[in-house]
Amino acid sequence: RMDSIRDNFDTVFWNESLNAYRTSGHTATDDRANALAVYAGLVPESRYPAMQKVLTSVYQASPYMEKYVLEALYMMGYDNDAVSRMKARYAEMVESDISTLWEVWDLSGTQNHAWSGGPLTMMGMYAAGVKPIEPGYKKFEIVPQLGTLTSIDTVVPSAAGNIDLKINETNEAFTIETTVPEGTTAVVGLPIKGGKFASTITYNGKV
Repeated sequence: RMDSIRDNFDTVFWNESLNAYRTSGHTATDDRANALAVYAGLVPESRYPAMQKVLTSVYQASPYMEKYVLEALYMMGYDNDAVSRMKARYAEMVESDISTLWEVWDLSGTQNHAWSGGPLTMMGMYAAGVKPIEPGYKKFEIVPQLGTLTSIDTVVPSAAGNIDLKINETNEAFTIETTVPEGTTAVVGLPIKGGKFASTITYNGKV
């Protein structure tokens, strides 16, 4: 059944004139549905630019579903857009005198709702780039997608212990400082900016 969905999804739901996925008879393109298609791996890379346009122009997602829209942007490599959308969507909550996150955007629901915390997860998994490769973080990756950010200072808790991480980007260097818990292995990746690789890599003081 999964193979059938994957093989037929594009044929059934892709709307060539709209350059987006849409169910026949619906009158509007939905960011949630298109994001979930990316998230589920049903969108070929050739359609990523079209998905980028949808996910940077349509704003139907609730704070709960917004997490999946942001993750779809990160998954496609559009980290600049993910950061921009995150800032725009959550700005009112962040700047409010209310110290909790809201259920919906306009305060018509509860003022303290855990499902609005999706961006915090995205910041750890994608902006900081910390994800498990093996169960229990026995092996994990640090592959930052900073987008428009220039620095990160965070602690990612894991079953193996805390992963302390500081990232700083300047015109001269990209720096990662991290503590790898005992008994684990970290795979660290450096971003390629403008198609250019780093000319020099220094690890623990050694070039």
